[in-house]
Amino acid sequence: MIEKVPFRLIQISDIHLFADAKRDLLGVKTEDSFQAVIDLLHQHEKHMDLILLSGDIAQDNSHDAYVRVAQALESFHVPVYCVPGNHDDPHTMAKVYPLATISNERHIVLKNWHIILLNSQRHQAVEGNFAESELIYLQRCLQKYPEHHAIIVFHHQPVPVGSKWLDNLGLKNAKEFWRVVKQYPKVHTVLFGHVHQEFETMVEGIKCYAVPSTCIQFKCQDAFKLENLPPGYRWVDLYEDGKLVTGVRRAANYVGVYDPHAKGY
Repeated sequence: MIEKVPFRLIQISDIHLFADAKRDLLGVKTEDSFQAVIDLLHQHEKHMDLILLSGDIAQDNSHDAYVRVAQALESFHVPVYCVPGNHDDPHTMAKVYPLATISNERHIVLKNWHIILLNSQRHQAVEGNFAESELIYLQRCLQKYPEHHAIIVFHHQPVPVGSKWLDNLGLKNAKEFWRVVKQYPKVHTVLFGHVHQEFETMVEGIKCYAVPSTCIQFKCQDAFKLENLPPGYRWVDLYEDGKLVTGVRRAANYVGVYDPHAKGY
């Protein structure tokens, strides 16, 4: 239940773990950078209520990567919910989860809020797309709790983020998504990953937030480039009256070797 003390969500995204914990992604051992964010959470988050993983949990679709994420998050003793990203394998995820504190539930109902998790993955593609069944599911959830403030979570960005190469890889049928949500005035916020950077905007009164990756960060420019920023996470406080307060917290230092000449991955 949400009382005067806010209900705290933690958003973690774009972990990109490998089966081999020693492998790196453009100079960053993703296991080490993920652990740095886990340590940061233990240091700063004395109370949290649930964790959201907004996609790209595994870089190589491996069973072991999904298991290790579950093991790492179990120490927080709160429910964890997840959506697939373009690098994930939903079939492997479905075989591994639920595991430890990670659930495969897609609709979390609180006192005055509800959180709807969607799959924006387009098979064998980097860009995203909602199947018709996902949009129908979204509409049914919104219809079921019309008085609840709604948060919608998925992987691909539904808005331009000011980076030409990234915006070509966003949600391809974003117009259809916005057509649905604009019918429901209680849709409050959209949380997404994929862009490996902190970002926020508003679309017709609906707040939209991206979160830093737990590994490499993308620089917001026309061509692919990394940004020399540490990994991080987003915290979100929900109040009973519909107020939402959020921010990003990053590790103190870059984890790994920064590659200024990276051209992609």
